[in-house]
Amino acid sequence: MRRRTRITNILIAGTLTAILLTLFLAFRGQNAVVVEAVTVSTNEAALVEMVGDYETDIATLQAQIESLQAQNSAYATQNEELRTAVTTLQARESEYQSQIETANATINELSAQTSGLAQSGEGLVEPRRPHNH
Repeated sequence: MRRRTRITNILIAGTLTAILLTLFLAFRGQNAVVVEAVTVSTNEAALVEMVGDYETDIATLQAQIESLQAQNSAYATQNEELRTAVTTLQARESEYQSQIETANATINELSAQTSGLAQSGEGLVEPRRPHNH
């Protein structure tokens, strides 16, 4: 199970990296054309603004990635706790089932003994004697 979780985490990280790289390359190409059409002073201002936007976007995406990784870790921990609880409950169920079977066997034995005593005339209750008046 841990191997599967590890592979899933690697795939998630790879996918997010590919998305970030695609976004970066897509927007960098469009902004380069716009920057070439602007004068040198405006070019520098626009470039600084673009870098600031990318840094903000990258920081936001990294925060989201970290949040998702933390959630994934929390879910993995919770999943493990639930699996442990299920295993414990299954063990208890089997123990209780064996105790119930033992109790049923004891009840059957006592019932057989009681019916045997009643048939032989010996029992827990004394037979009634007629009253002498």
